[in-house]
Amino acid sequence: MTFPRKIGLFLILVALLAAASYECGLALPSLRWFYSFSSAADGAPDQSRLIGHVFTGSLALVGLLMMNFGGDFRWNPLTLRKLGRFRAITRGYRSFLILIVMVLFAMLDHALVGKQALAVRYDGKWFFPAFVQQRIDASTFGGASQSNPDYRQLQKKFAKEGGANRVWMPLVPFDPTFDTDNLQYRVLPVNEGLVNDHKGREPFSGIAYVLDPNDPTVKLQKATFRKGKRSGRVEIYDGKGETAVVEQWLEGNRLSRRALSPESPADAPALETPVWTELLYPPAPPSAASRHFLGTDSRGWDVAAQLYGGFQIILKAAVLYIFLIYLMGITLGCSMGYFGGKFDLIGQRFVEVLSNVPFLYLVMIISSNIGQEKITMQIILVVVCVFSWIDVAVYLRSQTYREKAREYVAAARVLGAGTGRILFRHILPNSISTIVTLVPFSVVGIATSLTALDFLGFGLPAQYPSWGRLLGDGTANLEAIWIVSSVFGMMVLTLLLVTFVGEAIREAFDPKKFTYYR
Repeated sequence: MTFPRKIGLFLILVALLAAASYECGLALPSLRWFYSFSSAADGAPDQSRLIGHVFTGSLALVGLLMMNFGGDFRWNPLTLRKLGRFRAITRGYRSFLILIVMVLFAMLDHALVGKQALAVRYDGKWFFPAFVQQRIDASTFGGASQSNPDYRQLQKKFAKEGGANRVWMPLVPFDPTFDTDNLQYRVLPVNEGLVNDHKGREPFSGIAYVLDPNDPTVKLQKATFRKGKRSGRVEIYDGKGETAVVEQWLEGNRLSRRALSPESPADAPALETPVWTELLYPPAPPSAASRHFLGTDSRGWDVAAQLYGGFQIILKAAVLYIFLIYLMGITLGCSMGYFGGKFDLIGQRFVEVLSNVPFLYLVMIISSNIGQEKITMQIILVVVCVFSWIDVAVYLRSQTYREKAREYVAAARVLGAGTGRILFRHILPNSISTIVTLVPFSVVGIATSLTALDFLGFGLPAQYPSWGRLLGDGTANLEAIWIVSSVFGMMVLTLLLVTFVGEAIREAFDPKKFTYYR
């Protein structure tokens, strides 16, 4: 089976699996993306099912065309030499492999990052909440009815009970957006009668709490520590969470004790061996114990989950962006270069007009008129693509002008070849090497454009994870260095890898080294 037919078969299988899984009520990683688009607005019915079937149908049609017309495909010897040259460029080829691994991890989707449990075993029954479209009610697991279960708390609850019930969560058990973890808990170790910091290196100074071991959200005591000893006001709470007893301490010695209600006598015994815990409010630093591996931002959202979701958004945008701008750029560029005359003259003036339109101002006008909360990724992509096809068209126009003067084009005309065959079977294959080198840099362009627009506040709304919004939060909270350092490191890594791949492709496909004509 030829290479195009293999790709076509793969596309058909993906389309069928995505459509079948959706109709069966499943939400499989990455495949659910085809049905994640919705045109619902202002109470209009949801059209995600129709849009998803259009996407999968189009994908299957492309696969069928590749299966039908890819039978006589043969690799050009010059193309094989170029690919061999690309593999020989170590830095670019290894960067390409790393990017492939990153893309595969991104395709794991909510199986790797998300707050929905991968699997739940409860009373001998198995549930897979992350992989079904219908949400499971909390009453299924003994919680309050008509509410969504908190699987993170459910996992802790089952672990404390020690029974056969279990909850399996993703590696990062947080959604990229609107999943706030307001508090983190760090147990403070006690050494030689002194309460130390969470690392156990030096005496703790600050406010610490004693929490209910069965419910960490319930506070039992609150105390102020100075150099590892209680000093100042100590509050003891009742079952309602209200202050029942107030004590005064100085360097670890209790000076006084006063009850604030008749139900809490002043001589009520305190906890003999309390476990003191430090509460961390967002932005909270990285902690493996809380599964916030890169910490949280000022809203309590997990940084690692936002970086992962932002990378997925960039990948999805890049696929549509590359397809649209190269479809428009190749079609218009080849047409202007081949036909010339008035068509080329009008096309050039159109390109000049678009080139002088201020892109950022246009986005600001659209955002202010539509409303930033109603902006979608489709709208942003359409606006960006309107201005991004120009470079591709200009390159193809000059290449087509040069190639149409070659002898093989004149021979094709003499043999009766039509315009479409000459353009797409003869001229385009000989001009494509220049366009291939632009693809990685186009990916860099869309990534930086989305990040910059979100950073300035004219990009996607908050329901979309965004590197730009996270970068803005990090610059506004520079004391939380883990935020800006994480997003900056991820951006630098991704853009460097793509740039290295682009440089390797440009060198490997250099027409001065590999060409039909000497």
